[in-house]
Amino acid sequence: MKTSVKYAPKNLGDVIYPNTAVRTRIQAYMSGQLEGNILLWGPNGTGKTTVAELLPHYVGGDAAFIETQSFDEILKKEDLRGYIANSCSIANFSNSKYFMVFHEFDNAKANVSKFWTVIEEYADQLMLIITSNDPMSIHKSLRSRCDEIHFPALTARQVLPRALKILAAEGANVPEKQVLHYLTQIEHFGDLRKYFAKLDEIIYLSKTGGTFPPAPNVILNSNKIKLSLV
Repeated sequence: MKTSVKYAPKNLGDVIYPNTAVRTRIQAYMSGQLEGNILLWGPNGTGKTTVAELLPHYVGGDAAFIETQSFDEILKKEDLRGYIANSCSIANFSNSKYFMVFHEFDNAKANVSKFWTVIEEYADQLMLIITSNDPMSIHKSLRSRCDEIHFPALTARQVLPRALKILAAEGANVPEKQVLHYLTQIEHFGDLRKYFAKLDEIIYLSKTGGTFPPAPNVILNSNKIKLSLV
């Protein structure tokens, strides 16, 4: 099984946050200290989707009522206001908010103006969580109704602690310095999918006795990896 699947975050505490500021703001929404709609934006593979999917369960608990239809289906509804009003009523019956979680919302085109009007009307009964790679493509009237949280590209050092834990769990005994070197080679992507793919490669080579790519100040000896002392 791919490490990206096997070690996918099961809760928001497992998420690799890009910085303390982002972690603090997400925790504030988790605890209810902050309320409202949020826009999570940044490049691919930075944890936006994971946070967006998990957050409603912290805010709304086990009874969280989460929309299952896509934003395209929602925006095409003839009676958009009636649909959202009914969804809010169902959620309120379960003592929950109505959560609308939409990914790559910069692709939304139809009826966006009508959408934000209804969102404003039911602001106290619903929470909109949207993700985007290009937030400026989202109409400013909708952005103004969201708290914008930037998820910048993840660095190799930010991923390193989780990478080392995963490698240890998989029995891959690779020195920290070498792991950091390999992760740094793909740091320009800043994408967790790329980092996890590299971990899959390291685990495979470790388990099969394969030859690791060269790294500074590291030598191979009888298929066991050691730090060079020279």
